[in-house]
Amino acid sequence: MSRSPRSSETTPLSDFHSQPLDERIRLSYATLERLRRPNGGYIASPYSADDGSGDAYNVFWIRDIMFATYANEYLGCFDKMVESFRLVLDIFKRFHLRIIRASIVKPNILNQRGLFMPARVHPTTLETITDDWGHHQMDVFGLFMYKTGDLIRKGYGFRFTTEDFTLISHIRNYIFNMGFEPDFGMWEEGPEEHSSSYGAVLGGLMMWYDQGYYDYKYKQKTDIGTLVPVSERMIADGQRALLGLLPRESASRPYDMAQLSLIWPYSIVDYATKLAILESVEKNLVGVLGVRRYPQDVYCGKGTVPHEGETAEWPLGLAWLSICYSKLAEYDQDFDAVRHPVYLDWDQRVHYFSLAVKYFMQLEAAMTPEGWVPEMYVGDQVGHNTPLAWAQSFHIISGQMLLNLSYKHPEHFQLPASLHRRTGH
Repeated sequence: MSRSPRSSETTPLSDFHSQPLDERIRLSYATLERLRRPNGGYIASPYSADDGSGDAYNVFWIRDIMFATYANEYLGCFDKMVESFRLVLDIFKRFHLRIIRASIVKPNILNQRGLFMPARVHPTTLETITDDWGHHQMDVFGLFMYKTGDLIRKGYGFRFTTEDFTLISHIRNYIFNMGFEPDFGMWEEGPEEHSSSYGAVLGGLMMWYDQGYYDYKYKQKTDIGTLVPVSERMIADGQRALLGLLPRESASRPYDMAQLSLIWPYSIVDYATKLAILESVEKNLVGVLGVRRYPQDVYCGKGTVPHEGETAEWPLGLAWLSICYSKLAEYDQDFDAVRHPVYLDWDQRVHYFSLAVKYFMQLEAAMTPEGWVPEMYVGDQVGHNTPLAWAQSFHIISGQMLLNLSYKHPEHFQLPASLHRRTGH
């Protein structure tokens, strides 16, 4: 599939890119909603692999569901987000025995893959699709713990039962038994130690650890530490493991797009480390149509043929960079390695906002005429997984964050007219 303009017969009457920003966000959300299923989950993409060219993506990846539904929060649709996380809980319940057993006796990561919690399941039956997969992905559990705790702190605790908290406590045990060891990571490759996985797990534990780490996010303090207690030892082990890997993603990767998760959503690293991660990604991985996942990445999806030296570029990464810079612009302080405040003046925050705008505009330039965010580009070829659910979600989040900042501080954060209404594509 190439990126060449479509014929007039297939061009929509109202082109996505000619719409004002708030309408583009609405249209992007409509695209995301078409990937949502009645049970609250999101298929990763519409690609069914009926042509026999690879793995179907019209299934549930647990990580993708959680990141895809994240857009609902930024649009005020909390009930939809809670419904998605309740579905993830239902999936975990289906494999509850695996979670309990693996929290007691570690399965062999290479030879006993069927004993781990699966990373992807059938969208209707919720059964595992195959055990022949790099299922052991600890960032999935970290994201679940982090966002579930966040939802409870925001007042949605009434949607969770005693049975749910028992399961969450078993997930905590699963994390403590295997959370800071090699896994297959966000890109399902390895096994290897990944700082992005360690940061996700630490962020998830820290959300439930009642020491005020994330209190700045909430208008009132809600004690959730009694529901699923997290020990100081767990936190110390996680901090030590993460610091032992940083600034690298892993032994084989000096930097990786997945490390952007350490900035958002988890904000689990200090200000200097955030800047170092951003610098590494921007200098080494940013391309014209997206962000390369890591150096020498050979994955190029199905149906694309890379020319010499070409590496897949993921538009998702442009949205992620925009989100990270918006988060830096949002607050007037961050923290250093020993939790002392680092104060940011308006000049710094305006600079970060301008970078968030820059990457958002670059993202939209890489979207299709319909407003779809592809999984990747290889040269000018678009991958089969278009639109990609969590990338579509990140477009919505990054755009809405820019709008929110411009509404809150109009004297400092001003969106360029070319972003409010794009002309041409």
